Amino acid sequence: MFLIPFALMMNDKFFNSLIINKLHHSSSLFIIHHSSLLNLMNQANHAFLVTLALVAFGYAIKKGGFITENEGKTLSKFVMHTTFPAIVLLSFMRLHFEAHLFLLPLISFLFGSTMLTIAWFVFKSYPNPLRGILMMGSGGLNTIMFAFPIVEGIWGRDALTFAIMFDLGNTIVVFGFVYSIGSYFSMSGKSSASLVLKKVSRLPALQALTIGLIINILHIPIPIVITDCLETIAKANKPIVLILMGIYLNFVFEKKQFWDVSNVLMIRYAAGLTAILLLYTFMLPCVERSVLIVLVVAPVGLTVLPFSDEFGYDTRIAGLLVNLSLIVSFVLMWALVLGLGLF
Repeated sequence: MFLIPFALMMNDKFFNSLIINKLHHSSSLFIIHHSSLLNLMNQANHAFLVTLALVAFGYAIKKGGFITENEGKTLSKFVMHTTFPAIVLLSFMRLHFEAHLFLLPLISFLFGSTMLTIAWFVFKSYPNPLRGILMMGSGGLNTIMFAFPIVEGIWGRDALTFAIMFDLGNTIVVFGFVYSIGSYFSMSGKSSASLVLKKVSRLPALQALTIGLIINILHIPIPIVITDCLETIAKANKPIVLILMGIYLNFVFEKKQFWDVSNVLMIRYAAGLTAILLLYTFMLPCVERSVLIVLVVAPVGLTVLPFSDEFGYDTRIAGLLVNLSLIVSFVLMWALVLGLGLF
């Protein structure tokens, strides 16, 4: 009988030890999980801080007289013909085809078309020259120059596949609708379906995409020397593009221009936040969803600047559209990534 209390005491010790071990294990898991979250958050903050620093550097060298906005246009042309096509080519050479990827251009196309449709009615009473430029600012996203470096910085090079597929629909909106609308409301612009198709087909990024898909589908072997060269060129895209954003920054504007541009921004960000609500509600958490949430609040596309110049619009309004949207989008993207835990 004297063994029974001893056995009970030993049993209590066993269960106490078991509970302590369980608590210790759970505590360790919590610490590891918490540490991982902090690391991911730091990575996201790091990406935005690097973005901010490079944009500020670009703005500083312009203000210091080391480079001008006109020279920035040459730098932009360099990016569009070298570093960005290199990223597209590498991404599509290595792309693993999945059916859901082909929904991304459709989502982008519908998103851009919706913003343009709303703008058509909002700016219906405006004079044609002003209506034309405000409508051009309402459609199209600055994904390549602004969003892609942020996507790559937070989620890595592989996440650019989602961004590039999304940009296919955006390209159609920009060169199919935005360009045509700008031409329609201008006195000097002339556009036709053949002209639009010719411009789109000559885009280096689209040509790189086509070549990358052919290499991927036909399993064409590419020498390591060529892929290494492409990798080196592609790595230069992020810093050059962000410095270029800083070169384009300009804060000189008139009060009347500010209110006209504010209407465009309200259309864009109201549509973007609505799209985020739908994505967050109906799409399961994944890198693809996180990338889409960031892309739908991207700033006004830089193409509005050369288009405005071509059609004889007030380029100061185009510049204000680009600059204000850059600031709003940057703050909004950072808030969304941290607030929604997209990292």
